[in-house]
Amino acid sequence: MRHDFNPFSKSIVDIVPADLAVLRGVAEGWYVEYKREVSNAGAVAKSISAFANTYGGWIFYGIAEKSKDDAVAGEFPGIPRQEADALLQRIRQSAANHIQPTPYFEAKALFGPEPGIGLPEDRCVVAVRVPWGADAPFIHKDGRIYRRVADGSEPRHETDRHMLDLLSARSTKVTDHFAEWTNRDLETSEAEEDVAHVRIFLIADFWGDHEPVKDVPIGKIREIMRDTSGDFTLSFDNVYRATGAYVCRQAQITDPQSLTLTWTLRTDFCSEIVVPLPKFRGGNLASLHALFRGYDHADRFIGLCRQQRYKDPTVIDLNLLMIVLMALARKHLALAKEFGWTEKMSVKIRIAGVWRTIPFFDATHVLDEYEQHGLALNLRDEAEIHPGKSHHSYFDLAAPQPGETDQSNVIWIAIALFVPIARALGVSMGMGDEEDYDAFKTSIVDFVMAGQRAIGVQKTRLDQR
Repeated sequence: MRHDFNPFSKSIVDIVPADLAVLRGVAEGWYVEYKREVSNAGAVAKSISAFANTYGGWIFYGIAEKSKDDAVAGEFPGIPRQEADALLQRIRQSAANHIQPTPYFEAKALFGPEPGIGLPEDRCVVAVRVPWGADAPFIHKDGRIYRRVADGSEPRHETDRHMLDLLSARSTKVTDHFAEWTNRDLETSEAEEDVAHVRIFLIADFWGDHEPVKDVPIGKIREIMRDTSGDFTLSFDNVYRATGAYVCRQAQITDPQSLTLTWTLRTDFCSEIVVPLPKFRGGNLASLHALFRGYDHADRFIGLCRQQRYKDPTVIDLNLLMIVLMALARKHLALAKEFGWTEKMSVKIRIAGVWRTIPFFDATHVLDEYEQHGLALNLRDEAEIHPGKSHHSYFDLAAPQPGETDQSNVIWIAIALFVPIARALGVSMGMGDEEDYDAFKTSIVDFVMAGQRAIGVQKTRLDQR
């Protein structure tokens, strides 16, 4: 049971020194701990892990309780201003080095002078907010599991087996919740059951231990999803509100009732993105040649199919994939800014409708691989990247780097999504048997260039309908 106690009724980011006066009416206990002086690393970790294992809470360094009988904040002597940065760093290192897994928390230094509480100019109070931790139990380096108990000011070693089982069950509830979502079958019509597609699940706050994201009005969502400014972008022309989510679809360039590029954006900034993959089957190599007119290496690919005795192959045209992912990455960054999310995302990717298909990329290094080692034929209809339901079965999408340009962040996000999809479908990254970074960069450029050619090919296909 989570409580998320907050004596300030505002985010820790918004707290100012004058807000600390409210602590004169808040006693130490389940949710609050006062420390006049800085603790050692082990004690810091003990306090943080205890709050994360119980109901969450706050630790204040530089505040002394009024008395043992009245454990509210009494004095605000603070700690030396020049020690603030070192203390904040020590708190982070103490948690990272002494707690497994490391719980999420936030820390902030509040500097004097603040006459209302008697905090001198050269002193500060350091506030640490520790949320209730879903990824419990958080184990201290000494091998113990600490919890807050009643009105005690110090954490206690938990030994009750039932309580330990309850702690372990926290994470199971979270992982089961997301597994139920990501494992749910995509609802399609009978005619679309065999459509090849990729489903990308983006989870903003896996453990639910961050502050809630901002509310974003639908007008802003529509503005972002329809924006086509900049390089490598696309428009979701059909955007509407559903229960707890915004549904964003591409409806103008295809049958609006069919499975189309769809982004279901939840109000908690979790998303499911469905990317259909063009799949061509049931024809001979001559008909395939007509469909791929406009690609630089279509003749070579079809020649390899003929040489390797694929008379009527089913082919997935993946050439637009990198371009689409770059456009999605651009919109993700714009949405993250509006929702106020600056952290990493947890990602799960599922691929379906690819049984007995050959992936086609209009890139030299992919065809070189096919010529030397044979065409890649997908032997399963579905593929889940990093299968499983534990948090470790998701991969991280890094947060935007402040020093990087928007274009650079877009490219890195797109690559992080593209590479596991391509590899799952048997596509070479151009590195051979060695981890050759230069060859990898060249292959990414090839994929982008192939995507630009694919835009022209797709236009021709649409015009011929």
